Amino acid sequence: MAVRVLYLIRHGQHDLNNPSGSSLGGPLTPLGIRQAEITAKTLAMKPISSIHSSSLNRADQTAKIIAKEFPAMNVQTTDLLWECIPTLTPKLQLEMPNYNDALAAQDRRRAEIAFRRYFKVAKRSDRHDIIICHGNLIRFFITLVLKADPSSWVRMDLANCGISQVLIQPEGDMALLCHNDWSHLPKELRTSTLRPPEK
Repeated sequence: MAVRVLYLIRHGQHDLNNPSGSSLGGPLTPLGIRQAEITAKTLAMKPISSIHSSSLNRADQTAKIIAKEFPAMNVQTTDLLWECIPTLTPKLQLEMPNYNDALAAQDRRRAEIAFRRYFKVAKRSDRHDIIICHGNLIRFFITLVLKADPSSWVRMDLANCGISQVLIQPEGDMALLCHNDWSHLPKELRTSTLRPPEK
């Protein structure tokens, strides 16, 4: 019976100032490019079946760097994997006064559609699929895998180019194999939502 392993990768560090002015967000920083290059070398040892990515610049650029290790494979980009705020907590409501329950509900619906699309049983043979997207979305995916409180996504940290792995068994049961593994990155390249780079 076939199994599926998903490698959930947060994009590399990106320029929050968005100097390009693109509606798809700013590009990777030089540090973010290096994070993606090292992550690509780590994933090159895996029997990857497909690469999926958010079409936002920071994820798309990360995906293209990773895809260089798999020259016969095309990156499949989609706005279904864009960043999201799947639930609003009181703290988030204070921090993001322009975001409301209706927008969060819209984000959550999109995230749930993405979950159903990618987190499914492999049909005929084992699958190893890379998904490159965003911190909040990956954290929400993990709450769905664990059948946890949907708002518990805010209690996880996620590193740039951190790797989380999910196993989907033939009967549909899911297991989180690892979360936010950044051991492949040297300390000076480790950045996350909550922690600055280590010296």
